[in-house]
Amino acid sequence: MTQQGVTGAEVSQDRDGANEARLKAILDTAVDAIITIDHRGVCDSANLAASRMFGYATDEIVGQNISMLMPAPFSREHDAYLQHYLRTSEKRIIGLGREVIGRRRCGSEFPANLAVSEFRLGNRRFFTGVLRDLTESKEYEGRMVQAERLAAVGQAVTSLAHESRNLLQTINIAAELIHLDASVDPKIIKHVACIESACDGLNSLLEEVREYAAPLRIDAERHPIQGVIADAWGSVLQAHPGRRAALCQSSPLPEKPSYDRFRMFQVFRNLFENSLAACEDPVEVSVVVKKIANERHPILSIVVSDNGPGLDPEQRRRVFEPFFTTKAKGTGLGMAIARKIMQAHRGSLSLGDEDCSGAEFRLELPL
Repeated sequence: MTQQGVTGAEVSQDRDGANEARLKAILDTAVDAIITIDHRGVCDSANLAASRMFGYATDEIVGQNISMLMPAPFSREHDAYLQHYLRTSEKRIIGLGREVIGRRRCGSEFPANLAVSEFRLGNRRFFTGVLRDLTESKEYEGRMVQAERLAAVGQAVTSLAHESRNLLQTINIAAELIHLDASVDPKIIKHVACIESACDGLNSLLEEVREYAAPLRIDAERHPIQGVIADAWGSVLQAHPGRRAALCQSSPLPEKPSYDRFRMFQVFRNLFENSLAACEDPVEVSVVVKKIANERHPILSIVVSDNGPGLDPEQRRRVFEPFFTTKAKGTGLGMAIARKIMQAHRGSLSLGDEDCSGAEFRLELPL
């Protein structure tokens, strides 16, 4: 071979290497997950977005059947779908795209949009799948639907609360007049006090329902989170004199998340009230605040736990359900309102570790 031929071959190899590197860079900087499989359903390649989406390293995906990324029953049925297409060329998803369910390494499932295309290299057939995680868009759609429903309920409740307050005010005035009449039998006075207490309870219920149904206005400013936690704890202790209770906070962080101080005070006060209601003295409540790096943006993680009996399976399932309560007194709207407040901050409120000896809740706020 001549020197010129060798040089030409080297140039060709360099060009092929540069093209391959360019293609890999394009795939690995893509926002969506891109996975290719062969005719057997075995993964041939996966980009970095796929690795992040499913929680596996790329080399843990390549060489494995694509069904590892699907929950049952789809994982059991996928190979049959693929073989049916290879035999009949009947397209059920190729070139069409549809919504599917993915399964992460940790076992959690998530909705995704999947678009599949086919290509050939020689006699071999391959399929490329492009996936986009729909978790955030689904949550947003759910919040919008819920907001529309709550707006309608809010209008009805506002009208009901207005009319009810007028009637309750009439009852309270009549009760006060009875109190002022010194000739009234003391036994009747006791019954009147029960009527006034019932009116106060109904007023509180109407106010909580109105607050839950009405749109939330968030006036956010940047503050350290430890201050509002301490204020909420102090308020709870003041409302329960004589209780032996201690709050243990983690070391303060310099980060100042953006939040509505009044609304976050509501959230923490509700959590602390629940702990005091569930725990016997001495009550121990722990609040651990950490900064967590997220692939989209950093978040402030807040874990609130206590030394109480914890939550049973039904309570864990229904804890954020409106009007669910295990207390003798209470509307059952506290946790539902707390979660709504966190969502209005583009954050979250969820149950913590099931193995925790007491109750544990996790809050997340964007930084």
